[in-house]
Amino acid sequence: MAKLANIAVPPVLKEPFAIRYHSQMLHQVKDLSCSLATACGGLIAIIPLLTVYSPLALGQQSVPKPPVRSEPASAPQTEINDPAEEHDGPARERRLFPRLGPQHLTPEQREEAEHLRQQAAKFGTDPTAIVGRVQFTSQYIDAPEGGRVLFGAGRVDLPFQRNYVLSISAPYVSTSIPGRSGTMTTQGFGDLSILTAWRAYNTPEYAVLLGVITTLPTAEDARLGLGRYTVGPTIATARFLPRWKSLLIGSITQQISVAGDSVRNPVNLSRAVVQVNTIWADKWWTIAQAAWQIDWERSTAGSMVLELEVGRNVVGKLGVFVRPGIGIFGQNLRGAYDWNIEGGIRYMFPSF
Repeated sequence: MAKLANIAVPPVLKEPFAIRYHSQMLHQVKDLSCSLATACGGLIAIIPLLTVYSPLALGQQSVPKPPVRSEPASAPQTEINDPAEEHDGPARERRLFPRLGPQHLTPEQREEAEHLRQQAAKFGTDPTAIVGRVQFTSQYIDAPEGGRVLFGAGRVDLPFQRNYVLSISAPYVSTSIPGRSGTMTTQGFGDLSILTAWRAYNTPEYAVLLGVITTLPTAEDARLGLGRYTVGPTIATARFLPRWKSLLIGSITQQISVAGDSVRNPVNLSRAVVQVNTIWADKWWTIAQAAWQIDWERSTAGSMVLELEVGRNVVGKLGVFVRPGIGIFGQNLRGAYDWNIEGGIRYMFPSF
């Protein structure tokens, strides 16, 4: 056996074995390099996924997800809100109209508006207020061509159910018209006026009153009234002006004849009034008023007068006032004049 161990292997036999051995080693190295390349490629592909799903890989809860997903959701919201910016265009076009309607006020402004509305209702200067009234007025009117009119009226307002009011006005008229044979004077009761109104909207900063006004041909003489039954709608609004600390009041009335003496001229009058009502020291008030009137039966002839009322609360719910006025144009039309002056006394009481 020792002899056999000392026997040398022939070179021919050694070379094929070495070649096979080296080739097997090369194949194993190549296989290992391929597996390493595959593993590296897999890691490269997995790394981005790990960055995205790292909360899941780390075992975190899904609670933090909504903030991450809310950010993309906010983008469509801004895009949806972009059309809202398109509403800014029409809103700017309608900017003049909201100024006449309700506005957003601070708590201090709202408190001030409510106090002003209460004072205006107490003094009887807010046409949208549902309050009771007993009022007597006397007015001197200087008409064109030397005509003069003395106009006295008694008025009673009866409120009920806090949003309704019934107003009745009975005038007494005396006219003096110069003529060729001298001045002709006529006096007596005029046409009775009845207003039924409902306050449709009411907040401290804005209010709307809707009503129907009717006149009855109760005049004792044809020259003291219209001689016709008339009826028509009326609307009045009151809006608080924070900058001026006043009320902006507007009203529109349409008067149309529906029956009566067919000999008398038909009636179709439109009247618009704008007022700025200011309370001073909780005792005094002023009303600056402009009134337009259109007579549709006389080729749409129009008139305009300006008036200023100054009043004071005397005691409790009793107040007095004086109201001068001047005609701007259309002085020869009914309801207009060259100039006038009016005085009155009113007592206000709350709603039933």
